[in-house]
Amino acid sequence: MDILLQALTLPMLGAGLWWGYRRWVSPHQERLDPLGIGLLLLVILTLMGGFFGSPFWWMDEPRSFSWDLPPLASRMLAAAGWSFVALTFLALQRPTPRRLRLTLLVLATYLVPLVLVILLFHLKDFDFAAPLTYAFFLLAGGMSLATLFYLLRQPAILPDDPEELLPPPPLVQGWLVAVGVITALWGAALFATDSGPAPLIWVWPGDLLTSWLIAVMLFAIAVGAATSWRSAPLAHMMLAMATVYGLGLALASGWNALLAKPIQPSYWWFLD
Repeated sequence: MDILLQALTLPMLGAGLWWGYRRWVSPHQERLDPLGIGLLLLVILTLMGGFFGSPFWWMDEPRSFSWDLPPLASRMLAAAGWSFVALTFLALQRPTPRRLRLTLLVLATYLVPLVLVILLFHLKDFDFAAPLTYAFFLLAGGMSLATLFYLLRQPAILPDDPEELLPPPPLVQGWLVAVGVITALWGAALFATDSGPAPLIWVWPGDLLTSWLIAVMLFAIAVGAATSWRSAPLAHMMLAMATVYGLGLALASGWNALLAKPIQPSYWWFLD
């Protein structure tokens, strides 16, 4: 069963990329150079990775990720995957420079620190006899490098949208600023240590790698909020991402309640 599951992953991802190419690349192909096609494929790969991976992460399928996550963290990873689906879908629907740059910044904030700390401190936690380990490093490392490259040399797919210069309502601006500050501080706390004084925040004492996995997602939301709060269309993208992630966290805690496992009420704040 394990071999069958892993064997199906690549064809599913390939089919998703093919569909995404037909849906989002082909309409712009006449004006795209190879760099532009590559950028759209990177965003499509992010979308499809979250779309196909999240159901397995939600069910805490041990062969679906490259290290063994606690059940709550695995479901929080699924919530992160779904939130990236929301963000990348909105970016692909209208791939203007600002919307794609927001997506690249959020993706880079999520991937690059995680890959670096794994390479520097946590290679011993990976089973290099498992093919999934190599797939993880190929995808996470390759996507990190590609994201950094496109941040430095971003091709234009569509012209800038004048609406992106319009600010969102003050309430939305204030909400995004608050979300950005809280997630940045929360992420910093999880990134600094796995064993802090408040169990409601430091949920996985002794598991620093898992704390880092959750921290980089909080950093990604903070960077996205800081980038988007002055632009109505970009704010809409980040509100969608944060809402999906917040709902996912609430459902993950609720799932623990159904299984008679401890609930972490601190992770419900996204819905407030």
